[in-house]
Amino acid sequence: MNDKQLPLWAGQKEGRFFTRIEVTTMLNGALLTLPLHVVTGRNPGPTLGIITNVHGDEFLPTTAIRRLLSEIDTAKLKGRLAVISVANPLATAAFGRQTPEQHGRTDLHEVFPGNPRGNTTQMIAAAITGHVLNHVDALIDFHSGGSGGRLQARVDYDAKAEPKVKQRSLELARAFGMPFVHANDLTGTASAYVNSRGIPTANPEMGGAYLGPDNTALYTGQAIAGLRGIMVAMSMLKGAMKPPAQLHFDLKARREIRPRHSGYLVSRFERPDDLGKLVKKGIKLGEVIDLYSYQVLEELTAPFDGYLFFSRYSGVVGGGTQAFALAEAATSKWLD
Repeated sequence: MNDKQLPLWAGQKEGRFFTRIEVTTMLNGALLTLPLHVVTGRNPGPTLGIITNVHGDEFLPTTAIRRLLSEIDTAKLKGRLAVISVANPLATAAFGRQTPEQHGRTDLHEVFPGNPRGNTTQMIAAAITGHVLNHVDALIDFHSGGSGGRLQARVDYDAKAEPKVKQRSLELARAFGMPFVHANDLTGTASAYVNSRGIPTANPEMGGAYLGPDNTALYTGQAIAGLRGIMVAMSMLKGAMKPPAQLHFDLKARREIRPRHSGYLVSRFERPDDLGKLVKKGIKLGEVIDLYSYQVLEELTAPFDGYLFFSRYSGVVGGGTQAFALAEAATSKWLD
């Protein structure tokens, strides 16, 4: 992997540019490629990299980015955006989370910087690394809920990053403007690799798939506003940017509530404005019903007083699937 190679947008002047990055030939004879969109402003400035659909069923971010790219006035833009709109085409085509291949680690979110002689997933990561990650001044690794009907509105940054990079990443996470910022373990991700090069990152986790027109429009608008907020913070766009009050929490404060049984989840928290609510210990979050016997298999309750930052619609869930998540009130902190 040559991190000194010129980026594909080298020498590009003001305007929009699209190309495809070649990865490998597949068994059906088709060439696997990755889509790269570049928008270059009239004036010099930083390069902001954005990757989406690392997990194939998380498509809300890329639809929002499509709108953003069409709306940007390049005459007012400093620097450029470099966007991989579908980071894992094979997972996306299968509408699944991971690459459908036979061998090795198949979660693209865990294999960066990749290996050009590894399995297909690692080759995809290596192509993204060589053509984008090695040439950016900041990175957004954009995720959302997948096929499970999730509600979420937070931005992660890597808790293991070097202190200065971690602080700059927190500033980017805050600039996105979601109600939660989370110091997470991002080992193996694109963000962790970029952080290792001294570059700040932010990992939004917001919205989901098939949430209905109102909630989809809500999260799409928030995604566009968040991306613009980061661009303002990087002086790529003019504007004022003041983050809202945000709850900051780490892995010790995070608790995921997962059912032990598969069945139909009846959720008591199904609205975007349910996120951020203070839920008292013992409050019932939902229950799992056996689709065959109609019996209630288990009730899911809050293990402590905490703020709800992840929830699901009612629907079918598998045993062990994340259903709800809370940030413990006693060990989380509000940032003004």
